[in-house]
Amino acid sequence: MKRLGFYLVLPIIYLISYLPFGILYLFSDFLYLIVYYLIGYRKKVVKINLKRSFPEKSEAERLKIEKEFYHYIIDFFLETLKCVTISQETLKQRWSIQNDAILDELLAEKRNIIVTAGHFGNHEMGNLALSFLIKYQVKAVYRPLNNKYFDKFFYDFRTKFGSILISMANASKEIGKKEDFNYAFFLVNDQSPPPERSYWTTFLNQETGFFTGIERFARQYDMPVVYMCIDRFARGKYSVNVELITKEPNALPEGELLEIHARKLERDIKANPSIWFWSHKRWKYTKVNGEIVPVSYK
Repeated sequence: MKRLGFYLVLPIIYLISYLPFGILYLFSDFLYLIVYYLIGYRKKVVKINLKRSFPEKSEAERLKIEKEFYHYIIDFFLETLKCVTISQETLKQRWSIQNDAILDELLAEKRNIIVTAGHFGNHEMGNLALSFLIKYQVKAVYRPLNNKYFDKFFYDFRTKFGSILISMANASKEIGKKEDFNYAFFLVNDQSPPPERSYWTTFLNQETGFFTGIERFARQYDMPVVYMCIDRFARGKYSVNVELITKEPNALPEGELLEIHARKLERDIKANPSIWFWSHKRWKYTKVNGEIVPVSYK
């Protein structure tokens, strides 16, 4: 059944992927009307997340962000399918990078690095673009799909320009390998982690847990940590901004590295809230008077 479903959907994926960007976004505008007004995909989750994150904003302001988010998330989905057939030349016209001298300096020092980011901007297209935007070998952690046919299909197009994908289960083993090239190990850290093993801080007006792997790996292997923000300045056009968090992770107090990550991500979300994934159930747990409690999305 999984195989049949894959081969039924495959022609549609390629049909969408070969559409010119102008037609792709017209199609996106049409899908927005269906998804937002008819289907209402996770609309309750989005509304709750926005209300809790921005209580100071009016309902009209939050509704504006909500509609912009749904426009963006459909663009994101179609842009991801576009990546199946996109060329390096097309990506080079649509992607740029700022402050990459930081990476050149670390590369000259022969330091493997950890890159931390959030689900902000099109990280799927960014994975392809960064394989030639930066001089480091890109290694990115991903979650394999349950359908092995779709998993192989997405793995193949995500790695077609040289990025290396590592499953979450193998991340700790892979990051410790000594390579004969310098690599940047990408970890996205804005999902809901196991609450009892989280770093807790106030994030977007809520007590929020973060995965601790970034700090743990950085300290264990003495790796510099860099923060990257993928910002969208036009439809299908993105700029990657690079910021150094630390060259010496063991010199920072425990938790400080994750705190810096949280503050930078929060700053970027507040500056351009519509391109973060508000449909995720990010706050499955919170803390009240120091106690971990589940969060209801009902």
